[in-house]
Amino acid sequence: MKKFRRNLTSGLYLFIFLMIIEVLLVIFLAVFLDDLFMLISIDKIWVGITWAIIRLVASIFAVILYYKILNRQEDPEFKIAWLIGLVVVPLFMTFLYLLFGYRGISKKERAVISLSRSTYVPYLKLQHKKHDEEEAKKDLGRAIGTFNYIKNTSGMGVHSNNRVTYYKNGEQFFPALIESLKEAKEFIFIEFFIIGDGEEWSAVKEILIEKAKQGVEVRLVYDDLGCAGIISPRTPRKLRKYGIKCYKFHKFKPFVHRSYNNRTHRKIVVIDHKYGFTGGMNLADEYANKVVRFGYWKDTMIKIEGSAISNLITTFLQDFDLCAKAPSDYNKYLDFEYEKFPDEGYIAPFGDGPGGIDNALIGEQNYINIINYATTRVDISTPYLIPTYKLLDAMRNAALRGVEVNLILPGIPDKKLVYRIAKSNFPFLLESGVNIYLYTPGFNHMKSALADNELGFVGTINFDFRSLVHHFECGATLYKSPCLKEIHEDFEEMLSVSEKVPVDFKQGIWSRFICAILKLFYPLF
Repeated sequence: MKKFRRNLTSGLYLFIFLMIIEVLLVIFLAVFLDDLFMLISIDKIWVGITWAIIRLVASIFAVILYYKILNRQEDPEFKIAWLIGLVVVPLFMTFLYLLFGYRGISKKERAVISLSRSTYVPYLKLQHKKHDEEEAKKDLGRAIGTFNYIKNTSGMGVHSNNRVTYYKNGEQFFPALIESLKEAKEFIFIEFFIIGDGEEWSAVKEILIEKAKQGVEVRLVYDDLGCAGIISPRTPRKLRKYGIKCYKFHKFKPFVHRSYNNRTHRKIVVIDHKYGFTGGMNLADEYANKVVRFGYWKDTMIKIEGSAISNLITTFLQDFDLCAKAPSDYNKYLDFEYEKFPDEGYIAPFGDGPGGIDNALIGEQNYINIINYATTRVDISTPYLIPTYKLLDAMRNAALRGVEVNLILPGIPDKKLVYRIAKSNFPFLLESGVNIYLYTPGFNHMKSALADNELGFVGTINFDFRSLVHHFECGATLYKSPCLKEIHEDFEEMLSVSEKVPVDFKQGIWSRFICAILKLFYPLF
């Protein structure tokens, strides 16, 4: 009942209700009014003429959209559903396209990101020159292409001399987070997709309030949809009383808007210039296994100490500026000489988003680059498996060239229909030699990849269209970092308690039929 009341006050149910009304209205206009106006026009010719004009205009728009979509520079799987729909139900799909057809961010948001990028990219380039570029190129070897891609798309480069600590579960991460927050003296930046009322949030909130009273600058961003019903909708107002700058990302509005498709799925904590955290965990009790949901909740985070924290700062400030609608002083936070930790490998934290300012699917290509790097073995963990064809094909090609590809998915799913769609991709991978495992202890929410125990990724990006195309995401790519050994050991431990999917796995005819239809439209949303 408490959750129900929160959903009502948060606007979630209002949004769902209005969305249903809008969709039904569009369907009514597209389908039923055609017959209605046909009947009315028998006695009133002007009504029939008016409706004919409306249909003609809609058809013209549909044709224009058809060729616009056809000529967009993007993967065909993003186009197919729109093209088929525009042929079958042109009026309905035209309305739908106006709501959800544009995958990128708005012009205003693009302007904010462009402004922030013009501020931080020159600074990060200046920082990069302080390091020995030639030595870095030599050390990175074949991995240099992966890091060049991140730098050229996100503007955030690779950093050396950074210490990285790996947390293989919430039981390790949350105590470390609490202790690190207590050390804050200058500023605390926090961004999560989900913040849920409970022990962990209560402990963090208490520290944030105390630090704000001490004069520490505290900024907090969380996703409005992700937190609907699990945290008080008045949280920003309450926290601002203590001087905490708190915002909901893409707040609910009383009408369907394409921004609802673009959530912040990022998980970032920055404490002074001392600690930076990122990974797959949200700020809620189930991630610490204090609340049992779907068995044991498996997830990971990393803590960064060193200059790579500047990448996390810029990623966070971009989202904060989108919420606050005002630019931050990047130089205030980026002009800092970080402590160096020799012989700790390389790391490149980065942010990915829906269109951004370069229209690159950074998260998708980063995964592909890591998979293509592998010569002997690649381990991948993801809670969902509804990826782009390019990502599926990368795993398949790696297996066909003799690489041991181990893919770990949840043994207990959180969304049964999504899980069924994920299983529809199993035969394509299994027949090429990919090993698929189901994490039997519970729900595997970990989003990581590791190639040849040398090149790895820990972050927020799932193998699905929500993460790869629509959401604001982040993570860190690592090379020859000592913590990669711990990541390898974690994968080994997970494989030891997971059930291997048989090579001859098959779904029933009905499941294959349903999944085929759903997969057709899944890229749209």
